[in-house]
Amino acid sequence: MNFIYEKNLEPMKLNTLNGVRQNEVASLLAKRLGISRQMMRKILIAKCDQMTLENLGPRYDAAELIAADDEIGAALSLPHLTTATGILSNESAAHYREMAEEKHAFISDIIKAILEEIS
Repeated sequence: MNFIYEKNLEPMKLNTLNGVRQNEVASLLAKRLGISRQMMRKILIAKCDQMTLENLGPRYDAAELIAADDEIGAALSLPHLTTATGILSNESAAHYREMAEEKHAFISDIIKAILEEIS
């Protein structure tokens, strides 16, 4: 007997990401991180549960509100990766924020490190 948690849920998650708002958010996240939409969808499928993917639109909107008041967080997409998707832990987000606050930090290098962690 197979239980639902034993099944491969990738097709169901992919179907969810084909929703209009979910597809839009995946594209927006990909653009923020400088990666392809397909790569972003792959990350979302691997790292997010079904409920998070279904509610991706409102969660992204909440992250945008947070990012509006947080210059560093917005530049690194931290609210989007923590609040909206949950694919980055708050501890990791704090670490990357500290890195960005250093004098000689390059945002592009930090984003590459974030992508390595979430991929």
